[in-house]
Amino acid sequence: MATSSFNKNFILDSEKAVESFTRIILEKPQQLKIDRSLTSPERQKEGENKLKRMLSR
Repeated sequence: MATSSFNKNFILDSEKAVESFTRIILEKPQQLKIDRSLTSPERQKEGENKLKRMLSR
């Protein structure tokens, strides 16, 4: 799980790292099916607010 102290800076210091990063960026991610019936609207809103706070830092 990501934390707010996660360092977003990274260095691709080898050809293998560049190839791996390129492959990750170019490949279409698999779609995950989310069962939204497992969460309440209140918990969903709480999670959205927490995510917004983390990403706005």
